[in-house]
Amino acid sequence: MKQIAIISASIRDGRLSHRVALFMKKYMEENQLAKVDILDLKAYDFPLFTERLMYQKNPTAQVLDYVERFNRADAIIIVSPVYNTSFPAALKNVIDLLVKEWRDKVVAVSSVTYGTNAGIATVKEIQALMLYMGAQVVPASFTALNAGTEYDEAGSPADPETANKRVGGFIRKLLLLAEQTKRA
Repeated sequence: MKQIAIISASIRDGRLSHRVALFMKKYMEENQLAKVDILDLKAYDFPLFTERLMYQKNPTAQVLDYVERFNRADAIIIVSPVYNTSFPAALKNVIDLLVKEWRDKVVAVSSVTYGTNAGIATVKEIQALMLYMGAQVVPASFTALNAGTEYDEAGSPADPETANKRVGGFIRKLLLLAEQTKRA
């Protein structure tokens, strides 16, 4: 069974994207698709990194834990809120922490908004950055709209049938690319 890590990118109070990260974790585990680990940037509470991991003389235990969990994953899902058509600084901070670790890592991107406008610009920006970093980017995305009403704090969707159908194709494409990359 594949090991998937979900980067929950928001560190704000009342964050909605974490609800979607929890939903994806539950979906994969309940359907026995993968083992899932959430890398919650709010829980890590990282400082602004002044250097990439490969140049840090004494990385903290938190950084080493994050990197170990990242490296263990067969694929990564980035669940990001939409911040002015972009993504949060906390996410950029951990992306820039790593360099060689991104190479050939399978990555899928999800955006989360509180309104009705899909965060496609955010998804495309993160996908472009991941391609630059050398990741294998899943060409599909999952955009969660009205996340404050569509997902509760535990990650349960208001309309499970629709949410499961929408996320199912996204997850299948992630797992397929992870399997193809492993064989290559």
